[in-house]
Amino acid sequence: MKPGPLVEWDPPRTAKALLVCLPHAGSGAFQFRTWQELLGPDIALLAVQLPGRENRWREEPATGMAQVLDELAPAVAARLDLPYFVYGHSMGALVGYELARVLGREYGRWPSGFVASASRAPDDQGEASDTPRLTDRQLVDELVAEGVVPAAVGANSRLAAAVARPLRGDNAICDSYAPPGEDALLPCPLGAWRGQDDAGVTDDHIRKWPAWSAAAGTVRTFPGDHFYPLADPLRVTAELRAFVLGQLSPHG
Repeated sequence: MKPGPLVEWDPPRTAKALLVCLPHAGSGAFQFRTWQELLGPDIALLAVQLPGRENRWREEPATGMAQVLDELAPAVAARLDLPYFVYGHSMGALVGYELARVLGREYGRWPSGFVASASRAPDDQGEASDTPRLTDRQLVDELVAEGVVPAAVGANSRLAAAVARPLRGDNAICDSYAPPGEDALLPCPLGAWRGQDDAGVTDDHIRKWPAWSAAAGTVRTFPGDHFYPLADPLRVTAELRAFVLGQLSPHG
């Protein structure tokens, strides 16, 4: 059977909410493998697996946001039997934001909360990359230097070669992205998170995210760099659990 865009690991039958998790550029769903157990029995994790990586390696990577959403939105919508939340890291935050808008506008299912991690806001994405002119090695080295690809990837030549193809697709998604105009605000609480040592996503950058919600917005800073969730998944999942359960029971 052809792998789909969602990966789950023994979701608890006692779950009160779904948490859709989207990874950073060039990466895949399996970085969230341990999170289901860490999140506990009240939250079921749905990890997003875009084509061209991990168990979808044989597929061509997507190169546009619409292409991603055309596959992802109906797959997620089919699983929404509970209140759901979206967590996206780096590029995953941008895709997660657009996913939430599609699910709300086209399926009538807005998320109960959204967390944008280590990402600039939709209207603050910066200049287009020069990915097309770079070799695979140059591409990975440049993104490692910018702090948007883990250093361990650049240090392993085989791993670097493996991520170059999906990275090109992901960069194309970001380069061609145009922020929405009307109906851009999410109607749910929004958390904007970053690592304190992340030079590419500064405090000024992350503070622009709450303006994209019509509800409450909060900003949090964690120890670490752009990849702080990989370094301390226990702390990050604890914060996600508190965010989710806090929205489900806002009065305790």
